[in-house]
Amino acid sequence: MSHKIKTLTLAISVFAFVFSANAQRWHSNLTNEVGVAIGASSFMTDYGQRHDLKSGVARNGGIGVGFLYYLTFTNYRYAWNQRTTYFAEHFRLRNELSYHNSKFEHYGKWVDHAIGVNGDKLKAMHGKTEVWHLGTAMEFHFVNIHDFGTRRDPDLIWAPYVSFGVGVDFYNPSIYTRYGNGDWKGNNLLYTKWDSSSAARDSKGKTMSISLAAGTRLKIGEYSDIFIEGRGSYYFSDWIEGLNARNDQANKYNDWSMWLHVGYIYYLN
Repeated sequence: MSHKIKTLTLAISVFAFVFSANAQRWHSNLTNEVGVAIGASSFMTDYGQRHDLKSGVARNGGIGVGFLYYLTFTNYRYAWNQRTTYFAEHFRLRNELSYHNSKFEHYGKWVDHAIGVNGDKLKAMHGKTEVWHLGTAMEFHFVNIHDFGTRRDPDLIWAPYVSFGVGVDFYNPSIYTRYGNGDWKGNNLLYTKWDSSSAARDSKGKTMSISLAAGTRLKIGEYSDIFIEGRGSYYFSDWIEGLNARNDQANKYNDWSMWLHVGYIYYLN
């Protein structure tokens, strides 16, 4: 995994270098924007029942905030009559630094009907995680970016888009139990399949992720937009929340998350 992360980091660096190098040549055709985002985040992990909304979207959630930088390959602020290429008029590069957290409880029918000592241990488990995400994404805009950015058409106020991104994620999980004295490490206090150092750990780590998103911009001024976006991220690790019972056949998938957020974008030029 360490080798994969280094490879992805190198790829992102090369990608950024290529665009930076071309930016020197295309500087007159570029637009720079910055933005912030905030919203509700939720994680689908080993807590709770698979496909149960209470275990993910509805309850095992938290907040997410992000800082964004956009690079657009057309200068729609000062060259209103400029026409370039289809790529420049429909694609936008976004770089992002964001933070997400979530609290976890076990939900679902298996928890509701759990009995005995092991059932009490399952009901007593809870946790949380924090994730820092550093990534880049390519957005495809259905509306012509140049036409939307020039503000020449007063009826063109919406700009829907989809995006695909990759990134590096740094996670920090915590595991707790209300069973016994709460000291679960080596004291047989967790539910059976997680009651070992190979299946539960609260140590920091890093991994990679890929993401898909859909959203839309709404222009609110000559130099600013607001946007709403929904995004799903798949992590290349099952340790985001600290649980990974690799010997259990029910443990089939890595962790993933969803983030529904709103934000503000300001045009620098």
